[in-house]
This record gives sequence, structure tokens and C-alpha cells, in this order.
Amino acid sequence: MVMKKPSREEMEQAIHLAEAMREKGKDQYKLGYVLLYLEERNRILEDLRKKAEYYVRFGMGEQELRNLRVALEKLHEMDVEDADDSSFFARE
Repeated sequence: MVMKKPSREEMEQAIHLAEAMREKGKDQYKLGYVLLYLEERNRILEDLRKKAEYYVRFGMGEQELRNLRVALEKLHEMDVEDADDSSFFARE
């Protein structure tokens, strides 16, 4: 099923409500958390899409490739389930 993209106002309202749910401890089913996570992931994926499109359209320059790799790394970091911000552990 193809869904129509929500308007900017609809997204902002949903994000605001998700943040309010989280702040007030009213996110029993983690809907607010999931919406905020997916909104952040969507932002990163959109950045990745733009960089990949630029890379494919305009050449295989080192800077473009580096930008694409950085965008992919950001996406990969979101997929780590047991993220630990401690510098004690080495990152892979």
C-alpha cells in the first residue's frame, strides 16, 4: 500500500506530540519513541540518498565517496542495538 507523504505541519505536530508523550512518561507502548527514532532515521536516509544521487550523477570523486561513506556510517551506528558511548570500548 502506497501512503501519501504527510505534510510538514503534520510531521511537526506528530513529532511534538511524541516528544510530549516521552517527557510526561505517557509512552507506554513506545509509539512516541518509535516515531522519533524513525524520524531521525528518515533524516539520515534522506541525506544518504542525496549524497548517493550526487555521487552517481556527477562522478566518482574522492570527496563525494568520503561523504557517502560517512552517511552510511551514521546509518550503521543507528542499527547497533547495544550502543555504548563509553570510550572504554573500541568501535568496530
